[in-house]
Amino acid sequence: MTGTTATRERRGKPSHRNDLRSELLAAAYGFVVREGHEGLSIRKLAEEIGVSPGAPYHHFPDRRSLLIAVALEGYHQLFAETGKAVAASPEGLLFANLLHFIRFAAANPNMFTLMYESELVRPQVAPELAEAQDIGFQMLRREVTRATQHLSEHERSLRIATIWSAIFGFALQTNRAMLRAHPLEPMPDELAPEIVRQALRLMA
Repeated sequence: MTGTTATRERRGKPSHRNDLRSELLAAAYGFVVREGHEGLSIRKLAEEIGVSPGAPYHHFPDRRSLLIAVALEGYHQLFAETGKAVAASPEGLLFANLLHFIRFAAANPNMFTLMYESELVRPQVAPELAEAQDIGFQMLRREVTRATQHLSEHERSLRIATIWSAIFGFALQTNRAMLRAHPLEPMPDELAPEIVRQALRLMA
């Protein structure tokens, strides 16, 4: 059966599937990972999984709500993978978290763009995404606080802001392919652990 024939047959199926929302979300997530969020539309998504053009609107009232749901799935994936990275790291929780953040950006450039650079964060971060982002930031604050009891709250806040700027900035440059490796310089993936180590020296 060809893809076109299969799509035509799916279009004849009822749109009130038991878990249509999950189907839509999984298809949208896959689309963003492959092609980026810019070309994603609810109509295209409906056609891809073989339901009527109006069916997705029962679960996602507009494109923005769909993109927010996909981005939240991205955060769920980021946090789930971070847990595995932490368990396998000999250098501690904070090091593993920050390093995995960089590597997630490099391995998932389209999803990272949706989560951190899309219209969902401009001019203000969508509240749902802000809540997800705060999970990671509070982990950073908690671990830095634990290691810097000798610092004042003001000094600690400055260190946290600097650490996060270094990590996010490096992840952003990696995602945008802005790092140009000189023959004598390490490639971004090799450089990432050292970036994290250098950033964490600010806790001393």
